[in-house]
Amino acid sequence: MLSFLIALWHTLWDVMWFWQAKIVSYLFEPSKLQEYAHVLRTASNYEQWSEAAQNLDLGLGLDLWRHDPTSKDYDFRLINERLRLIANARQAGDVYELINTLRTGLVRNLGNITSPKLFNCAFAGTKYLIEEYIQQFVEAIQEIVMLPPPPQDGRQPAVEFFAPEWEDGEIGGGSGSSGNGSGFEEGGDEKSAISTAAAARLSRGGMAKATLPTQHLLDFVHDTRQGFGRSALVLQGGAIFGLCHLGVVKALFLRGLLPRIIIGTATGAMMAALVGVHPEEELLRILTGDGIDLSAFAANGRDPEGHNKQVMQSVWTKWATLIRRVRRFRREGYFLDVKILEECVRANVGDLTFEEAYNRSKRVLNITVVTAGQEGVPTLLNYITAPNVLVWTAAVASNASSTTFYGHRQTRILCKDAHGNITPWAPADTVDFRHWTFASYTDRNAPLQRVSGLFNVNHYIVSQARPYLIPFLQSDMHGPSTSRQYGSMGCHPRQYGSLFAAARAFVTRMVGLETRHRLRQLDRLHLLPPSIRRFLVDEHLPGPSVTLVPQIGLTDFVRLMETPTKETLEYWILRGERSVWPAVAALWVRCAVEMELDRAYQEVSRYKAGDLRRKASEIEQQGREAMGANGERLAAKERGEQQQQQQQQPPRTTTDQRPRAWSISARCPPSAKTVL
Repeated sequence: MLSFLIALWHTLWDVMWFWQAKIVSYLFEPSKLQEYAHVLRTASNYEQWSEAAQNLDLGLGLDLWRHDPTSKDYDFRLINERLRLIANARQAGDVYELINTLRTGLVRNLGNITSPKLFNCAFAGTKYLIEEYIQQFVEAIQEIVMLPPPPQDGRQPAVEFFAPEWEDGEIGGGSGSSGNGSGFEEGGDEKSAISTAAAARLSRGGMAKATLPTQHLLDFVHDTRQGFGRSALVLQGGAIFGLCHLGVVKALFLRGLLPRIIIGTATGAMMAALVGVHPEEELLRILTGDGIDLSAFAANGRDPEGHNKQVMQSVWTKWATLIRRVRRFRREGYFLDVKILEECVRANVGDLTFEEAYNRSKRVLNITVVTAGQEGVPTLLNYITAPNVLVWTAAVASNASSTTFYGHRQTRILCKDAHGNITPWAPADTVDFRHWTFASYTDRNAPLQRVSGLFNVNHYIVSQARPYLIPFLQSDMHGPSTSRQYGSMGCHPRQYGSLFAAARAFVTRMVGLETRHRLRQLDRLHLLPPSIRRFLVDEHLPGPSVTLVPQIGLTDFVRLMETPTKETLEYWILRGERSVWPAVAALWVRCAVEMELDRAYQEVSRYKAGDLRRKASEIEQQGREAMGANGERLAAKERGEQQQQQQQQPPRTTTDQRPRAWSISARCPPSAKTVL
């Protein structure tokens, strides 16, 4: 009996100890899902973030939602039918049926597949049906581009794969097309990997024996690219938070989603200038901060405004610096000294013009400026509208405030003349540039509408980094983070965050959206004072857009008084990257087809140009040879006829034109003989 009681006591003790450990673990130790959520917030690269997002989807059951193709938020029947048509055409090797199928679906939002609701229900991506459709579309384009021309002798040849000839400065970072936003660190590796994968699929697929004339191939790529449209990256403002733009560009570049068209406004113009003047092989050093010259900030930091180094290290002086920068921001819209920013941008950009920058990087750099009421001055500067303008002076003009705030300092746009000398740009030599917030509502839209007309832009990626707007904004693709989604997933909010924090974020965003709407209404009615207009949230874009907003905390606002260093750059670049990662899946669905068409156009246009030149020279040579042979044959025939007539007929004393007429008739085709 005693032994039984002892055994029972040990059993009860083990059970109590087990449940005590469970309760303590539940209350004080993070769960696996909480660890994944922590990695999601603190990841240092996209691979870590993606792995944590996939684990969260598996743990919360969100992968089941991705596997289920049905949803009321998009036309899944249409997408499934088009996916079947593309797959059948590829398997059957019917090139023209495949081309027709692709060209009848040149809509970026076909069946509402780009709806933000489809990208906020899971962390790692959207419906697998949508991703498979985009992947099939991209692979079909790759296979069509790899098709050889038909043989000249009518014999069906074996498939020959030609390697793409990439010129220096080609955009490799903007042409990735791997599934769900996967990319490569180096552009050259990406291009060779795409060509190799496409060649392997083509050799073992249904199109292994198909051919396509070169002219038909070029027509397909050109017309499809023109019909689908292009994307533009818009970098808006930011003060010191504008350094996040570099992180946004870096994340897009590494994922193969960086558009070739970049638009910069205010501080975003300076970041766009840094990106738009460097070729692909130099861009990664700029985006990591290693290739950026910060000597202008370092020189100013040694003796700013007469203070010595010891005083600058004091806490009081740091707060005084913050107060000074806040006052400068209230007056001019900037936290940092604009003069120092100018020196920094010129040191990194150099005296390159827009045309030289385009020839060097193959990226279309656009900088918007605002003038004080003068007409006839371009408000959008790029290699088409202002090819000889120096890039760094345009970036400075985009940051300009009124002359009252600048004092006696003047902002001038410079250009290069025909001899390479730097001179004032005549169209804007007497123009006063203003801060962009002083423009009217329609004037602010004009530059973006001009970009749309010049470069066929119908989609915008907006990087928003204005410090006075970030607390009221949220990225369009933010993942499952609102109170509504907590209830729909049927899980305890403690697993990946606080319900109260999610509800607070949701309410803050709703208040911000309502504030944006009311302020925009006042601006339309011209009832908003200029001093408050800068607090307008954003500009109306002439097309669909995706807004990326970095996550900024209260401690980040204290960094406004820090002098930029390499460590500061790395910090803000990482902040910018993290704002892109949740939107990679959405951006891939929107831009993968466009990037692949752009890559195909760059490849096929060079191949076609060389082929046309070769064919033209061959035809010209054949024509010369044919004309020479025909001429000799006709001349010999004419001489023979003349000799035969002279032998058969006696000499005449009068002039007879018949032999000459018959000789002319002999030179003409039968139809011409009848006329004669």
